Amino acid sequence: MPSNNQFQPALTHQIKWSVGENKYNEDGKNPKQLTLTIPVDSIIDLSNHLMALRDDPSKVKDGKIWNYDKNEEEVVDVVFINAKGKEGQYGDFGNINPQKIDTEVPF
Repeated sequence: MPSNNQFQPALTHQIKWSVGENKYNEDGKNPKQLTLTIPVDSIIDLSNHLMALRDDPSKVKDGKIWNYDKNEEEVVDVVFINAKGKEGQYGDFGNINPQKIDTEVPF
């Protein structure tokens, strides 16, 4: 495992995210759209990273999500993936490639 100050990415290729105008916003309720551009060769890496987050009690937190059936916020266990971003000509954008989590399996 690398030292604490050496970044080891969790994904083979980073995910690009962008926020722009929602071209399918017919009712006017959702004017923005988030797009994740996920390289095919990073899909298994992303799945493994999410499972590692789920299995690490220090990474699981209480978080609010929207429950559409009840039409209200609900508190559930969540994990967070944060990404830095910028403003651009066509909207906000950035990349996601989190620090790899050590998932050593004990024998």
